[in-house]
Amino acid sequence: MDKQPRILCIITMVLLLLTAVQGKWHIIPMRSLKGAVAEVEHPRFLLRTWADGSWQQQLDEYLKSNFGFREVAIRLYNQYLYTCYHKTQNHDLLFGSDGYMYERYFVEDYYESRMYKYTDDPQELIGMFDLEARRLARLQSILREQGTYLFVEISPGKDILYPEHLPPQDTMTRTPGPRAYPEYLHLFDKYGVEYIDVLGWFLRIKDSVPFPLMTPLGNHWSNIASVYAFDSIMRFMPTLGGPKVRTVAIGEPYYGRTREPDNDLGRLLNVTFTPRQPRCQYVDVVMPPAHATAKPGLVVIGDSFFWNIKYNFQLDSLFRYTHYWFYNNTVYFDADHHNVADYDLRQTLVDADYVMLSYCSGQLYDLGNGFIVDALLAFTTTDEERQAVRDSIFGLIRDDEHWLQYLEGKSAREGISFEQAMLNDANYLIHTHPEKYFKQLNY
Repeated sequence: MDKQPRILCIITMVLLLLTAVQGKWHIIPMRSLKGAVAEVEHPRFLLRTWADGSWQQQLDEYLKSNFGFREVAIRLYNQYLYTCYHKTQNHDLLFGSDGYMYERYFVEDYYESRMYKYTDDPQELIGMFDLEARRLARLQSILREQGTYLFVEISPGKDILYPEHLPPQDTMTRTPGPRAYPEYLHLFDKYGVEYIDVLGWFLRIKDSVPFPLMTPLGNHWSNIASVYAFDSIMRFMPTLGGPKVRTVAIGEPYYGRTREPDNDLGRLLNVTFTPRQPRCQYVDVVMPPAHATAKPGLVVIGDSFFWNIKYNFQLDSLFRYTHYWFYNNTVYFDADHHNVADYDLRQTLVDADYVMLSYCSGQLYDLGNGFIVDALLAFTTTDEERQAVRDSIFGLIRDDEHWLQYLEGKSAREGISFEQAMLNDANYLIHTHPEKYFKQLNY
């Protein structure tokens, strides 16, 4: 009997040592957690931070984020919550009926509108949409004169496509406001903006197709649905007046093992045993030869729905190039550029044959993510005109004591120079209200 405490003590020490070694060197490969994870750096020891207690707090946060076998521990705890209480620690996930899961912002949009992220005034939001649609129509006209054809592709939002499985409205009690999807459809028609409404098409066919257009555990259009959608998008492009896009052959549907992202919400639960959903159907796409020379160039500005298209199509067989500007920020599929700011925007758009703004209904509130104004300024103003406006704003800043104090605090908080903070504010004002500073944009 005396040996038992000693054995337990040894086992405990071995487990603690193994946990420490795993946390330091990761000697045993672990299945990584899904979703965004904020990296916590090991704090530097300083007498000052030790004395005020901040070093201890930072060290505690670091140890919580880097202890050995953290992934296993988190998955086991999440499995307990999910199995016993049908709950999750992920605030962004909500459970609907019949095994459906939804991302929170889609549910909020359906019941209340995402208006409250921007304003409490419905008319102000509609005015924002109206202004952006008019800007887009102006840009579309400018680009068409250059032989570049711009259009909007509206991908489905799960809340609108499958509202019958939504979770209850319990915690969403704010007054419903206008929603981007119906408002933009009206405004696009009003101002002549070219668009293809995949969401509207999916709504019409969802009860007649033999496969889910969005899966119960997925947040994006299903792989098979994205194939048929992009085939239609490619057929739509030449109707705008641009060059023809080569056709593809789509095979017969078949059942297969679930592929990303048809279960992306399920994987975000980060449980030991990911919930199962009905088997998914897939199709193979037969691409034309890649060596053909007469292929259009495509620039895509959009959200994550375009990834499904990349997974299922060999885009270099269809387009001379396909540059994907993810939320008008990070660039994919272009070896020479990694950020949109690296481009000569005007020349890039002139060189392209098609520009597609690809956004799902829940992301239309930020249509273009600043691209529309950036492009308008590139085509309607000169570098000298933009610098003259910045200089005038700099003068206003220097004459405003409160503004100067604010920028001094901002530069300290963000670790940037005062001049950079002043430049950032000037650029923000120009980008937010370009019509105020450039008369040629008032129309």
